[in-house]
Amino acid sequence: MEEQSYRQSRLCRLLGNPSAFAVVQRLAANKELNPSEIARAVGRSVQRVSTVLSALRLAEVVRYDTDGKRNRYRLKHPREVRNVLGALSRFVKVASAVSRD
Repeated sequence: MEEQSYRQSRLCRLLGNPSAFAVVQRLAANKELNPSEIARAVGRSVQRVSTVLSALRLAEVVRYDTDGKRNRYRLKHPREVRNVLGALSRFVKVASAVSRD
C-alpha cells in the first residue's frame, strides 16, 4: 500500500472512533480548547480525551500550545478538516435519502 493510501485509511479508522470524531467536531467548532473543556463538551473522561488527542496528534490532525500548566489543542489544518466533516455530512444525507427509496 502506498504511503498516501495508508495515511488516508489510518485517518478514516481514527475518525471512525465516535470519541475521536466528537473531539474533532468540537475542535472544528472552537478555536482552542484544553482537554478538560473537550471532555465536558463531548461527555467523556479527561483520560479518554487525552488518549484520543494523542492519537490525533500522531495523525497530524491536532496540535497544541502550552498555556501555563495546561495544553490548549486546536486543529492543525482547520479548513481541510471542516471540509472533510462537511463532505461526510453531505454523504450521510445523500446515503440516507437513497436508502429510503
